[in-house]
Formats: sequence, C-alpha cells, structure tokens
Amino acid sequence: MRRLLSPATLLLALVAAPIAMASPTSFAQLIAELDSLRAEYGVAGFALTALSGEHGLQTGGGGVADRDTGRPVTPDTLFRIGSITKTFNALAVMLLVEEGRLDLDAPLVELVPDAPLDNPWAEAYPVRVAHLLEHSSGLLDMTREEFDHNEPFSSLEAAFAFRPQARVVQWPPGLHPVYSNANAGLVGLVIERASGQGYARFICERLLRPMGMRSASLVDDASTRRRLATGYDTDGETPIPYWHMIFPPLGAINATPREMGALLELFLRRGRLGNARLLEAASIERMERPATTLGARHGLTYGYGPGLRQSLQGGLRWYGHGGDGDGYLSYFGYNRLADAGFFLTINAFKHDALDAMQTRVQEHLTRGQAVPRPAASDITPDTLGQLTGTYVAVTRRFDWQDPADLEQDRLQVVLEGGALYARSLSGRRPLIPVDAQLFRREGQPLATIAIAAQDGELYLQGEFGNYRRLER
Repeated sequence: MRRLLSPATLLLALVAAPIAMASPTSFAQLIAELDSLRAEYGVAGFALTALSGEHGLQTGGGGVADRDTGRPVTPDTLFRIGSITKTFNALAVMLLVEEGRLDLDAPLVELVPDAPLDNPWAEAYPVRVAHLLEHSSGLLDMTREEFDHNEPFSSLEAAFAFRPQARVVQWPPGLHPVYSNANAGLVGLVIERASGQGYARFICERLLRPMGMRSASLVDDASTRRRLATGYDTDGETPIPYWHMIFPPLGAINATPREMGALLELFLRRGRLGNARLLEAASIERMERPATTLGARHGLTYGYGPGLRQSLQGGLRWYGHGGDGDGYLSYFGYNRLADAGFFLTINAFKHDALDAMQTRVQEHLTRGQAVPRPAASDITPDTLGQLTGTYVAVTRRFDWQDPADLEQDRLQVVLEGGALYARSLSGRRPLIPVDAQLFRREGQPLATIAIAAQDGELYLQGEFGNYRRLER
C-alpha cells in the first residue's frame, strides 16, 4: 500500500526571508503559490529556478520526487527536461558555426550524404541545417512505431534505419514551419559529422560541463537513477518507467533545476557565463530569430528560431522551449525587457498544471513591466482587399493524420468596414496590419501572422498555422 504523504516541505535556496515574513511579491510567496497549485492539480513535485538582474539566481520547489519513498524535491534533484534538449542542440550547432566547422546554410546532403531523406524538391530547395533547427525542412514528425520504440540504439544511424521510409519531405524546404522530432535527430547527425565526436560526448564536453552542469547527463545509469525524480502519468499517481528516446537529440538530457540556471544566464547575458564567454552575442541573437520560412523572409520575427520558440504572455514576448517527457513536463523561458528568466519542471504528465504554474511565474517575473505599444499602420483598405479569399490548411505534423482532413480546415479572410478579419469555425478574429504583409491580433504588440506569395501562390502563415489561398 502506498503510504500517505505529509504536507510538502518547501525547499528554498537563495531566498532572503522565510515564507512567513515574505511579501506577496516575494520569491518565497511565489513558491508557496506554486505549491498550492501543485497540490490542487495532483502533481507529486515541482522545482523552479529563476534568474533576474534584480534578485540574481533563486531556486525553490515543493512536493516529492518519489511518492513511495517520500524523497523530497530539492534544487539538485534530476528531472528529464525533454525537448529543451533541442535548445542545447542549437547551442552546439552555433558553437560549430563559430569555429568554422559548420554553416547554417549548408545543404544537409553535403554534411550527411547518407542521410535517410527523400526530398522531391532537392534541386531547387535542398534541406539545409537551418531548416532542421527551425523545423522548416518539410519533414513530418516521427511515426507511431518510432514514438513507441523503447530500446536504445547503438548509434543515430542505427536509429534512423528503423523507419527510413518515414523521412519524405512533404513540401519545399524553407516554406512552412511544422514541428518535427525527426529534425532533431538529423541535427544530432550534423553535430557528429561536423565535430567528429559522438553526439552525447560533444554535448557533455563542449556544453554541459563548460556551463557547470556537472550533474546533467544523457544516459540511464545507476547514478542517474538514484537522483532522478520518478515520472508520473496523467493521473499524477502511476509511475512511468524510464523511456529510451529513439533519437537522443530530441529530448534525452537529464538535469537539475539548480544547474539549469546556467542556461538562463547564457541567454540573458548574451552568451556569457560569469566572466567567461561561451558564445558570441550574435549567435544568441540568431537563435532568437526565425529566418528560413516564407513569413520570416517577409519580415515576420515571431516564430521558432534555432532551438527557441517565441510566445506572448501578458503582451510581452518570451523566448524559450518546452519539454515533454513520459512522466515529466518542463519549460524554460526568458524575457529580455524584464531581464528575467526561469526554468520550471514537474514530475507528472499534466499539461494543465504546468500551464497554470508557468503563467503565475511569468506574471511574477514581469510585474510592473510596461507592455510595448505597437506602431500604427497606414495600410489602405484597397491593399488589404488584395488578400481576401478562402484559405485552406496545407500542412500536417504526423503521418497518421489524414491529408483529406486538411481540406476541412479553412479560413475566410474578409474585409469588413475597411478592416481585415479571419473567420473560421472558432469565430472572427481581426488581422491588424503592421505592414502590407504582416499582421497582429488584438492585444498583441508585434506581428504574429504573415500573408505572402511564393511560386505564384498566396500563403497565410504564423499563429493560426499554414494556409494557402484557394480563391478570392
């Protein structure tokens, strides 16, 4: 029988005052609020690391790393950070770029001639390294068989040999962004070929250890198991065994909340850690900016850059990445205006819980921060009218999604009262012009949608998805 748990002890580090003396806006109070949310949603444990110019590094948590033993969560408990691993992949690529061993614009076939890839548009639109990092390669995500595979392979080449027929490019590379874990696997191959080292070794020796992340690892060994929090399913109670991801670059890193502070520092300090520089500021800025999609080529700065996904919270732009692993959910993000960032992790597969906690953290870190006011646009109704028509979805993420279903996903772009709107089954939403091809939604400080042409076709791309105009 599973023993009953006592109320969780809050574990705080680098916090000046105890909870009883804290103001409502203190880090200690934030930890207390997060612990209440943890209990409300039935999550075993959580940990938070925050970094700001005002308060420095703060680490806290609550609950338990393991329900059976009652082992508490501490800042040094290992968690699986899932797809945040992709951020480290991008950092590794930028290191190789700075060393002159890699070019973001290099075609994949030049670096990995044996890459399992079928690209019908290869002559005009080859898959490039930047396409893999920005998920604009045209590849669908992994198959069900690949997701369900739970046996470690001896190499990335062997992993890709498992389902090579799945690597078919679905649209011209550099056109649409669609998230695909297969891209991360190919990035791992690029890192190996450019560096001459195995993927895990390069990540550890060139990134994790120089960043002071000495507990972090990509392996399932006895030391990892002793310090790893137990991951729980959607009920928050059923343990999930350690899952061996078919491609380690898609999400295999295990790390502690305390050491994840180094990742926050690296981005907020523009490539510096303490007095040392790991990357040039230009490399960090490139990671924050999508450049390969149709929208990006027409000025859309919002989207998925190399290893970083943008989001808006309270009208403020955040850079970061989420991490889903069986039994674990994590998110790291930073806001440049507030000079603050955080890493949040829970050991339960409960997205609603992480979302609620994440929102509270972001509100705390940006309280009092002014929201940028978008510039006014003078685009005429006649210009906007050229964009109206019926748009149909043109991309899917998984091979098991029926392509015929895309035909049912439509937007009507209409001009009403001199203003542009997107109408769908979910309602009518204004498209507020930033310029003739870029649009924002109400309450947003920047453009999140682009409408632009390529090869004689007009596409709507961005926050709503990827659509092509059928008719006016």
